[in-house]
Amino acid sequence: MAKRIVVGDLHGDTDSLFRLLDAEQPDCLLCVGDWGDPDEIAPPIWDALLSRVPVLSVFGNHDDLLALATLRNHSDGSPMLLAQGERREFCGLSVAGVSGIWAKTNRLPHYVTDEGVAAWASSLAPGPTTDLLLTHGCPIGVADRTPSGRPGGQRCFLDLLRMVRPRIHLCGHLHVAQRRDLDSPPCGVLNTGSLRDGHYVILTGTGEALKAQACRLGHGSARRPDDA
Repeated sequence: MAKRIVVGDLHGDTDSLFRLLDAEQPDCLLCVGDWGDPDEIAPPIWDALLSRVPVLSVFGNHDDLLALATLRNHSDGSPMLLAQGERREFCGLSVAGVSGIWAKTNRLPHYVTDEGVAAWASSLAPGPTTDLLLTHGCPIGVADRTPSGRPGGQRCFLDLLRMVRPRIHLCGHLHVAQRRDLDSPPCGVLNTGSLRDGHYVILTGTGEALKAQACRLGHGSARRPDDA
């Protein structure tokens, strides 16, 4: 059975990433964005990562978009970056994604608007069952607690969740590992937290047996606390 690791908000901390890969030995890696600003991750690091494990990612507001757009998995040549509103089969799962953070206008390439997210949601909604939805931003009122305790999500991502109806929705950006399980639509929503703080998620199983477990990287090995 495939083991899939999901990370987010590395902000250049590739040492923790490779320590995690050593500890967990996953079959593939997914990311909800914020790998790091330009020049935080050197080309040889990307090469070492993509030659080691297949990667699928959305982007956040701290990402080198020019670099991410060129990166390919060594295993099959597929793009590492999931396009806006794309659904792709990856590591035994149907994965859909929307990148970026919400803003009133899309004047910066990392920004997405209500209208943009709604359009991508409409393109995904008529399709087959989505196992996993990856976004950098979070649905309002759902796993969107900020370090100050205030909500930090947006309505457009909640609408996206309701339209796509994934089995599991993974988001990031807020640097607080947290989880909420919804009844309608039935979905587990997890904010991965920041890998820089040791937080990540393990995905196991397929179909209705797909499960997500929040974990934290210990000193020298991976340990698995109760879900946040």
